[in-house]
Amino acid sequence: MTGFADAGHQGEDLHAWHVLRPLLDAGGYLPWSTGAMRPAGLVLVCNEVVHGGRTRVLECGSGASTVVLARLLRERGAGSVVALEHDGAWAALVGDLLRREALDGIAQVVHAPLEGDPPWYATRALDALPAEVDLLVVDGPPAHAAGDEHRRAPALPFFEPRLVPGATVVLDDLQRPGEREVLARWETDTPWRFEIDQTAGAAIGARS
Repeated sequence: MTGFADAGHQGEDLHAWHVLRPLLDAGGYLPWSTGAMRPAGLVLVCNEVVHGGRTRVLECGSGASTVVLARLLRERGAGSVVALEHDGAWAALVGDLLRREALDGIAQVVHAPLEGDPPWYATRALDALPAEVDLLVVDGPPAHAAGDEHRRAPALPFFEPRLVPGATVVLDDLQRPGEREVLARWETDTPWRFEIDQTAGAAIGARS
């Protein structure tokens, strides 16, 4: 979705707000951007952290989800999250939110400008990422504009070597044709298989 609320999923997102409330109440105000993951999608990711025991989380894109995931990992007493962010000002803002809540020992935002054709995160920033990941959340880079629909396609091939056995991948914004085409390409070109959660507007997958 292109924002944190969607007219067609108000019931699911209202329920998700209630599910997320303990984590939302655990700190200060969180700014929600127009590209934020829907509450139902964030619940899907948080459930995977809890039920899957995920402790090495990598996000493509940063924001309220980064802070919420850091709060959840702190509550559980183990784990870390690293978020890639192409926008320098937004990366600084999210990083400041993490520091204000003393979450910067759990979560880190890495500023990674987009470069190349097609645009992808700068290699110099990617080199600093963790060697092992057990949950990859793909909600960036932005892919809503015409011509940018397949911007997220490199995510799985690029990070696959870092994904440990039993890892999980979540791709957000499955209501858009571009993300559905990216998902189909991943299933054709890789051993990963996905299930679409219509309620969350996201797909979750694992190696077959």
